[in-house]
Amino acid sequence: MIRVAIADDHQMFIDGIRSILDNVSYITIVAEAKDGLELIKAVEKENPDIVLTDIRMPGMDGIAAVKYLTENYSHIPVLALSMFDQEEEVIDMLKAGAAGYIIKKAGKDELVTAIQKLVNRGHYYSDSISANVHKWLENPEMVEELTPLTKRERQILKLIADGKTSQQIARFLKISKYTVDTHRKNIHKKLDIKTNTGLVKYVLENMQ
Repeated sequence: MIRVAIADDHQMFIDGIRSILDNVSYITIVAEAKDGLELIKAVEKENPDIVLTDIRMPGMDGIAAVKYLTENYSHIPVLALSMFDQEEEVIDMLKAGAAGYIIKKAGKDELVTAIQKLVNRGHYYSDSISANVHKWLENPEMVEELTPLTKRERQILKLIADGKTSQQIARFLKISKYTVDTHRKNIHKKLDIKTNTGLVKYVLENMQ
C-alpha cells in the first residue's frame, strides 16, 4: 500500500484527489494539510511513502515545506502539484528538493504514474513545463542564469529595500515570518550579499 500525505489550501482540490485515489486499490491518503507547517506535522506523525503538495499556500508555502522535508525526511519523495507551469516556480520547487512536478489539470493516469515513479525513487515532470526547465534538469548549473530570484523573492527584496522588517513583510504578504526569513536567506545566498545595505544597493542598481 502506498501511503500519501497531501497539502493544499483548497479542500475541494484535496477532495478531488481523494476521489481519484480512492479508486486505486494500492494507494491511500493518510494525512491532509492546509499549509506547509501542517504538512510537516503530518509527515512527522504518519511517515507517509510520498508527499503531494501545492506551492502557493498561506503561512508556510510549499517551497519552504519541501526544503524542510528534504533536509529532515529525505527518504520521502515529494510531488509538487500546481496550477502553474511558470519556470521560476517549477525550478524553485525542484531546487527545494521535489522529485516531481505536475500540473493540477493532469488526469488520473498521469497522477498515478507520477506517484508510482516517485515511490520507486524515480522522477516525473509534466510535459507542459517549459523547455528551459528541461534544460535545467539536464544542466543544473544553469539555474542562476535562468532565474536569479523568484517572483516572490524579488517582491520581498523590494520590501526589504523599503525598510520593512520580516514581521511587517509577513503581515503585508499574508505569509509567515518563518517563510519571509527563509526567502531572506535565499536572497542573500543567491546574490552573495551579506548585508541589508547591500540589498538596498542591489535594488537601486538593478530593479528600478
